[in-house]
Amino acid sequence: MGNFIKGNQLMLFIGGKSIAFATSHTLTLTADTSDVKTKDHGLWGSSEITGLNWEITSENLYTDGAASTLFAAWNAGTQLDVAFGLASNWTSNGLANPGTDNYTPAAGVQTGKAIITNLSYNAAAGENATLSVTLKGVGTFGAASANAHD
Repeated sequence: MGNFIKGNQLMLFIGGKSIAFATSHTLTLTADTSDVKTKDHGLWGSSEITGLNWEITSENLYTDGAASTLFAAWNAGTQLDVAFGLASNWTSNGLANPGTDNYTPAAGVQTGKAIITNLSYNAAAGENATLSVTLKGVGTFGAASANAHD
């Protein structure tokens, strides 16, 4: 058994840096399957994995820096280096300078390349503006080297 990890300890990193003012991240791993039912299976179905996919979504408070960086990457169709996992410099006291992208990934975080497939902004009257981004994996996703942000 390992230690319990709180959600605020897990970060999404793009190009080795966290996105400032993140409120939530979701990593979804899926498997495509194909039916391989035979007479030997009787009433029971059977499947085999034919492909693996991954996607990360991130909810953030809107900052002009993050919004413009993500928009430029989406507009250009840029493949981004992404990582998901623990921050090497996270503390329960947060950053000395909140709102910066000064968190860096810890050794062994999950990494891959992804493209932005959805970028949306929400600006409700009287509330903090937010942005949401969806990153779809391009190729493999797995454990990184000791220096994930290099």
